[in-house]
Amino acid sequence: MRGTLTPGEERNGIMAIARRLHGEVWVAGSGSLVDEVVAALSPHGVVVVTGEPGTGKTWLVGRVLAAVDRKRVVIGCRGLPDGPYVLVRELVSGLAGGDLRSVLAAVEADELHQVCRALRGLLGARLVVVEDLECTDHRSRQVLRYLVTRPPENAALLLTWTPGAEPPLGTRLSSAASAGLHHVEVGPWTAAEMAAFVGRSCADELHELTGGVPVLVHALVNHLSSEEDQPREALRRKGVPRSISELVEQRLASLPEQARRVVAAAALSRGPVSISLLGEVCGLGAPEVEAALAAAVDTGVMASTDGRAFTFHPPVSGIVVERGLHPIERRRGHAAYVAAMHRDQDALADLVFHSRSAGDLVTAARYAERAVQHMTTADAIELLQELLAEPDLPRAQRGALAVRLGRLGLNSLAYDDTVALLRGILADGRLPAGMRGELRLDLALLLANQAGDGDSGRAQLRVAIAELGRRPALAARAMSALAIPYWGNCHVAEHVRWLTEVERTVPDRGDPVLLLAIAVNRASTLAQIGDPRAWDAIAELPADGATIGERRELLRGCANFSDTAIALGHHLAAADFLTRAEDLASRSGPSYPWQMATSNQLRLDHVTGRWDGLAERARAYLEIATHTTFVAVDASLVLAQLALARGEWDEAEEYLGAHGLRSMNGWYGPVVICAAATRVRLALVRGRIAEAVDELAETVEILRSKGIWAWATELVDAGVEALLLAGDAARAERLLDEFAADVAERDCPFAHSMVPFGRAAIAAARERFDDAATLYDEATTLLAALPRPYEQARALEAAARCLPPSSGLLAEATRLFTTLGATWNLARCDHLVREHGGTTGARPGRRGYGTELSPRERQVARLLALGRTNRQIAEVLFLSPRTVERHAASVLRKLGATGRDELRPEDHG
Repeated sequence: MRGTLTPGEERNGIMAIARRLHGEVWVAGSGSLVDEVVAALSPHGVVVVTGEPGTGKTWLVGRVLAAVDRKRVVIGCRGLPDGPYVLVRELVSGLAGGDLRSVLAAVEADELHQVCRALRGLLGARLVVVEDLECTDHRSRQVLRYLVTRPPENAALLLTWTPGAEPPLGTRLSSAASAGLHHVEVGPWTAAEMAAFVGRSCADELHELTGGVPVLVHALVNHLSSEEDQPREALRRKGVPRSISELVEQRLASLPEQARRVVAAAALSRGPVSISLLGEVCGLGAPEVEAALAAAVDTGVMASTDGRAFTFHPPVSGIVVERGLHPIERRRGHAAYVAAMHRDQDALADLVFHSRSAGDLVTAARYAERAVQHMTTADAIELLQELLAEPDLPRAQRGALAVRLGRLGLNSLAYDDTVALLRGILADGRLPAGMRGELRLDLALLLANQAGDGDSGRAQLRVAIAELGRRPALAARAMSALAIPYWGNCHVAEHVRWLTEVERTVPDRGDPVLLLAIAVNRASTLAQIGDPRAWDAIAELPADGATIGERRELLRGCANFSDTAIALGHHLAAADFLTRAEDLASRSGPSYPWQMATSNQLRLDHVTGRWDGLAERARAYLEIATHTTFVAVDASLVLAQLALARGEWDEAEEYLGAHGLRSMNGWYGPVVICAAATRVRLALVRGRIAEAVDELAETVEILRSKGIWAWATELVDAGVEALLLAGDAARAERLLDEFAADVAERDCPFAHSMVPFGRAAIAAARERFDDAATLYDEATTLLAALPRPYEQARALEAAARCLPPSSGLLAEATRLFTTLGATWNLARCDHLVREHGGTTGARPGRRGYGTELSPRERQVARLLALGRTNRQIAEVLFLSPRTVERHAASVLRKLGATGRDELRPEDHG
């Protein structure tokens, strides 16, 4: 790929090959750039290759030489002795076979012009390669400039140099005679090129360490195992490759003693370091530090962007310097940093690092207590985890920091390391009971929330309550968590018992954040069991929090309330809760509850019919929720439900396989039950009725042991359909009666809407069509009020099957399914219209689609892109295979595609 020519370059006839060496240079068989250089040199021409050390100049020369079959002279200038015409003499010695006397005589007489002309005449048809031209003498450079600006007729020149203050051949090399001059610029890889080459999660850190210099990247990739995904720590532990360390040590050796001291001190810093700070650490004045840093910059060890802060160039050099220090020197250096920075309140995290590195863990813990108050949750957790990993940290400091870690962990997106640390600390039986109970409470909440392990969380909560006998507020917090119905396989009566115990024991005064957490849990429990008192409990919560801690508890409450409101059918309230959650999150930072609220928004969009772009939003959420796969199950469920409504059954099955969408480890939230309902429906559309009934029976047993059906509406709806298709109307009626009896006194409008839907389906199965139509009409009205447009459209379609074709209900169902994009349901309605003698094809006055795809063709195109056969598409869209074949041919023709493999699902809805 050629670089863009500037007007001046075009005017002067220079062809610029402004080219980076991409990751391909390290892959066998890559030859596009090599081919370009070979072509530029054949049969004669001049190519100048420039780039920083390690960017691939020598590699490129080697590949070119391997690809060219002609006489050549190859000279490397690095290491040549001083003196005029040294390079010229080297060239002459490589030109055996010609009359060299005229050149040598001109060299001895220092007749520059005669040297140039004589050497030009001797080159013949050779390829002349000169590497590291900046290292040669001035006279030889003048000769080469002459050859570049007046290239020999049959010879070719390939020159390399490292950019510096002045180009070794000067400027304005172009002339009328130099039309064959080409310039190749090689440089470091970009972060994207690095990622493509490395193919590992640590690509960004490798890019930072190496500055993208290919030779350094190659050395580190070969040095580090594929399991070492934290390169900086791995290099500090096992050392830097010898090729890199020798390069750095060679540069250091040329520095004066005082400059080496300053560079050594800089290597102990965590980032760019200022002249003033280095002066305090080293006990030197500013002029001395400036001189030392200037020398380090000149040798290529360090660099500065603004002349005030300095860093290593590339950063891996700093690791070499740091590892080269004696351990005692390192500890003294870190202690000097602490002494120099102890008044800087903006450097608390650095003070933790230097105190810890100096071996003063008590001081490090003291600074850590202050530092975490000013850090993001993720950074604070990382700092505490690193400090708590120190085996020599005293018990008192370990316990205090662990308590902070536990509290922070409750808002964290990543939890594995925190859980492991808390388990390890709790194994120390010498911790005071109260502290152990507090740590165990945090561990329990992490297990039940982020890890989705309700059984383990509840077991830890029961132990924590016993340990917190002298800390009643924390004990009440643990009890309020045991009251949450979603956690554990116990009956709802036990959750209510714990709720009663909380109301009896919670103190009137105490930590506002702790008391607010208890109040949020009480309201959450009442809401989850459909108790109407939940609304009063929610209303009693403060509208806002005075501190970040209070705002995060309110945010957690809004996430909980929106989750339950969606399941129970309070959709307007759910939207209000999510609006409040967004405001609270904007003033309290990223957190686990905000992730919950974000995933709840996806579910709310689905149930209320905002399907446009929903699949893209859900997939995007899955990509960013890598630390909390359990929370991400909402997105997987939404994608499964959307796929089912589109007739994409294989995709629906794949999404339903997400971790957390089956009841496991005592987690029984609405998403789990809804996923079971979706599996029942998927089995039914595939004609696997027995499989659907088995799935239903398994989940119903869970609900019966739990004793609450408020969030099981979708399961009962799917279950009634499955049992009716199995020919067991009596069992379907018993299931519906059991459900209706439980939800009758609960505040769950979605359940109340679907009870007449189920009774209508049973009536239709018994051929009581007038009763069924009346019940479907009742369900339609209730569902429209929520709103639940997908279920509303299903009720309209079902009612239409019970009434004469002229009822108009099917047209309304078709309109809703079309608006939603539920193509499978829409196709089923179209099929029913055709059965009644109607048509969904073009009618007089209806627009034609010309070269655009019609709605039906878009449906076919998407299924084709997903790899479906004509027969499978016919089954999904209720068409004949011959009709699908005709649509498929039209799709390919209109899109200009030669085969199905050229289609992409995302291009067709």
